[in-house]
Amino acid sequence: MDLVIRNGRSDTGQPIEVGIEAGVITAVSSTTLPAAAQEIDAQGGMISPAFIESHFHLENALLWDGLINQSGTLEEAIEIYARVKHDLTVEDIVARAGVVVKTAVANGTLWLRSHVDIDHIAKLSILRGVAAAREAYRDLIDIQLIAFPQLGLARNPEAVEMMWQAMENGCDLVGGMPHGEKTMDDAARHIDIAFEIAQKYDVDIDMHIDETDDPYWHSLELLADKTIETGWQGRVTAGHCCAMSAWDDGLASRIIDKVKAANIHIITNAPINSMLEGRHSGYPKPRGIARVKELLEAGVNVVCGQDDLQNMFYPFGKMDPLEVALITAHLAHLGAPHEIEAAFNMPRYHAARMWGLENYGVAVGAAANLVILDAQTAVQALRQQPANRTVIRNGRVLSETKVETIWH
Repeated sequence: MDLVIRNGRSDTGQPIEVGIEAGVITAVSSTTLPAAAQEIDAQGGMISPAFIESHFHLENALLWDGLINQSGTLEEAIEIYARVKHDLTVEDIVARAGVVVKTAVANGTLWLRSHVDIDHIAKLSILRGVAAAREAYRDLIDIQLIAFPQLGLARNPEAVEMMWQAMENGCDLVGGMPHGEKTMDDAARHIDIAFEIAQKYDVDIDMHIDETDDPYWHSLELLADKTIETGWQGRVTAGHCCAMSAWDDGLASRIIDKVKAANIHIITNAPINSMLEGRHSGYPKPRGIARVKELLEAGVNVVCGQDDLQNMFYPFGKMDPLEVALITAHLAHLGAPHEIEAAFNMPRYHAARMWGLENYGVAVGAAANLVILDAQTAVQALRQQPANRTVIRNGRVLSETKVETIWH
């Protein structure tokens, strides 16, 4: 074997050793494996499949200086970004993306989905920058690009044309933001256009949905209906879904049933949404995130995502899925052991299901994409967010982070 990881534990707490050859896991054993060319001592830490960042915006990450969102609202953030997006250069996007990627990988993330603004302002200029970043860092991480029409489609034929061009110039999925339209009828048209493009290119769909605390918006229901109508079950993802927190229970129950029937994956962006939503409300303020607990109880696949990193939308973040999962657990009231396990799995097995990743996990035959954590259980991983991590991609050690406390 090329590499053996000794003295590790599975994410269920069982002592294991893992053997790797030619980038593939060839042995997972509770007993001592033979010597290998390279060996790592996990020191009792968890050997986990690597993390997946499923909802992010690479091109505006770390856009902070001089672009402060004074109101803290989503509306102002979009306005600020619209003013500067045309001026972003390929070199600038690649440089900032490099900081993001290296931080994410060191934290154990080996896959990332990025929504790329496609509209009549930036046209394809941002796509060129993010596509260059994907190429520049391809040896570190797998990046999928989503064509994202943030400024609308229903009344914007130029943006529709740009979306078609984006699919010819490097985008992997079709995105959308139907609640950004003026009415639910326009939202339905927005969704129809996105599905037309997705069907043409036979690709999956990943949309921003109902990112508002206004209960008027329930384009998630339109998305579920269209998914079933077109037979795109399992190939559609809905991000944010904030209005769900403002719906009455009857509406929420009806639409969650449709989401389950359509096999739509839901991505909650709890850190960002809890920061942006409810800004116009008095007390009690709405939570502004999807009904994560109810979705999980209904059997819907729920994933969590970072979304933004120190920019006009969100001033914080550290590209660590464990931080995002911990915040999600707090806001969604996920405190029972099985719920904590679900939160831990959102950037792992839940995300892998959404991505359709094959050979994901810690098992013989799986690709050796792993992170060794200084934790033994899900609750330890989320509570402590251990700094010490070793990251392995296709059997090659990419990074080792070791932090030591010295007492005097």
